[in-house]
Order: sequence, then structure tokens, then C-alpha cells
Amino acid sequence: MLAPYVKMLEIGYSLIPSERGKGYCTEATQLMVDYLFLSKDIDRIQATTHVKNAASQKVLEKVGFKREGTLRKPTRIRGEWTDLVIFSILREEWKEPKILTKTT
Repeated sequence: MLAPYVKMLEIGYSLIPSERGKGYCTEATQLMVDYLFLSKDIDRIQATTHVKNAASQKVLEKVGFKREGTLRKPTRIRGEWTDLVIFSILREEWKEPKILTKTT
């Protein structure tokens, strides 16, 4: 039996080092989440971070993402297999826009 189809998207971001710690990633991530849930017929948004990237994990948690677990060595970064942490936010957890209130 096939599992029910879940409509989901995965987001990602990168910020140059000189602009880190200023709240830009948190605001941009919140805007992406608001926009996607307001304009797309999706049930879930997910993101992964390097297991040691505490700053990125904090961004996702501030926006309402829940940590689901660790993916063991699914990718290579700088030639080494590395673990990733997966986060998600579901439509029913999001409830309403935090920043974006209207799409055109």
C-alpha cells in the first residue's frame, strides 16, 4: 500500500560571514515560510543543517521548525561524509503568518 501523498518543499539558505548574527536569516526564513504556506498547497516545509551548525539550527527553531532527528552521513562536505540534522514545520503548526500578510 502506498503512503498518502504529502505535499512538501525543502528550503535552504546561506549567508556571507560578515552578515551573520544580525537576524537576516531568521527574518528571511520566516518570510519564506509565510509565503510558501500562503501561496502554495503544501503540508510541510523541511530543512537540513550540518550537525555542528548551531546558528542555523537556532534560526529554524525560532521560526517554529521542529527537530526531527539526525541523518547519518547522507552527504559529503569538503570531501568528508557528514551528518545532517533535519527540521520541519507543518501547516497546522504554522497557523498564521508572522511577517507576510498578503500575497499578490
